[in-house]
Amino acid sequence: MNKLGRLFIVFFLFMLPISTQAEMMNSRLLTLDTIAEQALQFTQAGRYEQAHALMRQFEKEYLVLQEDGRVASPEEWFVIESVFAEALSLIEQPDGKEQQCLVAMTSFRLAVNAISSTGTPLWTQMEEPVMASLQALKQSSAQLDTTQFHEMLNVFLSNYEMLKPSLQVDVAATQLQLLDERVRYVDHYRDDILATRSETGEIEQLEKEVQAIFYEKGKEEVIQPSLGWVISLTGGIIITTLSYVGWRKYKGQKEETRNKPNH
Repeated sequence: MNKLGRLFIVFFLFMLPISTQAEMMNSRLLTLDTIAEQALQFTQAGRYEQAHALMRQFEKEYLVLQEDGRVASPEEWFVIESVFAEALSLIEQPDGKEQQCLVAMTSFRLAVNAISSTGTPLWTQMEEPVMASLQALKQSSAQLDTTQFHEMLNVFLSNYEMLKPSLQVDVAATQLQLLDERVRYVDHYRDDILATRSETGEIEQLEKEVQAIFYEKGKEEVIQPSLGWVISLTGGIIITTLSYVGWRKYKGQKEETRNKPNH
């Protein structure tokens, strides 16, 4: 055997354990992703005891993985721990908090997928409802529709908070900080933005920054489990909000007409 052949064998034997370890880590991450998905499905079905049992199983699995610094950074594990703790506390006492449980578990599931995914993460599937809420927000601002403006801004903020743990995992810290500052500014100065034409550019800038994040993470086409029911739910909330605001405006106009004195 020549020298090159011997070097190849040594190289192969040296790389084999590393490859095996990487496969084991990927397998464990996939296990976490699967558990999070199943826990979300049980929560969606209202089967909180089963969801709780899976969350405890998840806790055992990720505590083992945490010891290996190659799987994720301490900052990423901190994000998972935080969103896990919030979801767990809600499903332990779900009565009267069913919607909160579903939102928290969805946020948890998306964050876990952000760490475990090797392709386009699940949270990018939320692009359509998130951008739709911003479009509706921009439209209501242009029309000076106060009620709809506040309603749609609240819808966007709810979506943003649900996605934020995933963004903390997948988006560069500086980029996310700029986006977060923009979101907080629009929320804090919402009345000024609605009242002052010169401030409406803030919403357009927010829309561009959010769109850029979805675009950057959505370049790779890798098949992921469907998040269609969440998208449908969020889209339904937007439609319901717009319909309710429209109905309330119509009702107010009728009352105003009815109360006008006859000449």
